[in-house]
Amino acid sequence: MDQTPILIIDDEPSVLEALRLFLEDEGYEVHEALEGEAGLRLFRSVSPDVVVTDLRMPGMPGMDVINEIRKLNQTVPIIVITGYGTLDYAIEAIRSEVHDFITKPIDLDYLRDTLEKARSGLQTAEEVQKGMIALREQVDLLQLEWKEQLSRLVEVEPLVQTGRLLAAILHNLNSPLTYIMGTAELLQAVHPEVENLEAIREQAARMKRMMTTFVRRLRTCQSRDTEPLLLNELLREEVLFLESHPYLKAEINTAWELDISLPLFTGVAADFSQVFGNILRNALEAMHGQPHKKLKIHTWHDDSNVHISIHDNGPGIPEHLMGRIFEPFFTTKALDCGSPGSLGMGIGLYHCREIVHQYGGSLEVLSKPGQGAAFVIHLPVLTRQSTH
Repeated sequence: MDQTPILIIDDEPSVLEALRLFLEDEGYEVHEALEGEAGLRLFRSVSPDVVVTDLRMPGMPGMDVINEIRKLNQTVPIIVITGYGTLDYAIEAIRSEVHDFITKPIDLDYLRDTLEKARSGLQTAEEVQKGMIALREQVDLLQLEWKEQLSRLVEVEPLVQTGRLLAAILHNLNSPLTYIMGTAELLQAVHPEVENLEAIREQAARMKRMMTTFVRRLRTCQSRDTEPLLLNELLREEVLFLESHPYLKAEINTAWELDISLPLFTGVAADFSQVFGNILRNALEAMHGQPHKKLKIHTWHDDSNVHISIHDNGPGIPEHLMGRIFEPFFTTKALDCGSPGSLGMGIGLYHCREIVHQYGGSLEVLSKPGQGAAFVIHLPVLTRQSTH
């Protein structure tokens, strides 16, 4: 155990010797000075944990020594020992924030207890200081992280405004698309020999479905009404909505295994659009660079739960990251990950799990390196309202 350094300043050599022998037996590292200026020099060089000083000494008085020490260190415990135990000296010492005031002859048991209290106070102060330093470091990290996230949220705001503008534009495009579809159908009936009219009509119908889905989704996001949900249909809508995603320009084989008797689930449509959309976008981005992209969407149910699995054939999630992917602000994406709108903020999966938890469900990930990843949502079904 490390010895506690202590400084004794007293002009009586016999007192110094007696205190040194006593304190060394008590486990202190003792430093001695016979007058105030020498004591100050020792204090500067040794930086003791405790100071014991007389008040009346030749040269620099004890109160001046205490005041100079306080200029150097505001917290070091100072114990005053003097043969002049007058009230005036005690008041002056207390004003200088000394730890205790002991008169001569010295009661060694009392001195031992006083020093132990001072040493315990030092340990507590050190622990508090360490805790304050640790808290300050955490606050600094949180402030830095908050600034980073705030800068990213500033980037999101233009996207929100763009989304609202796009919704208005898409709504206004419904009429021209309806005209194109009707004209293509009429031309096909009158001039069946003209090629590609059916393809024109089908593509226009596809655009209309995507636009309708987008506008409906925007309106749904603004509503927090609880209603019976067709989870299979919400999944289909999210996949249709994501057909404009840049990674879907390359062919992706989507395999559907939907439970046609899946029970209705009561909830807010916007919540599950957000959950399905986030997981699907992650799956599409995970398959970026794969020569053959396969997406499997599977729903099923049992007596008490509905289950939804979204499985990609990307590279999978490294084992050392499996325990962190649901942490807030943890992400392996860069800001320039190649997907417009994928800011890599690290809150998507965390938010998905929180939403699922709010409905009493759970979200788990199953993955092996090189075999893709499956995100599986488990939701409790309390009431079987109807099936589809």
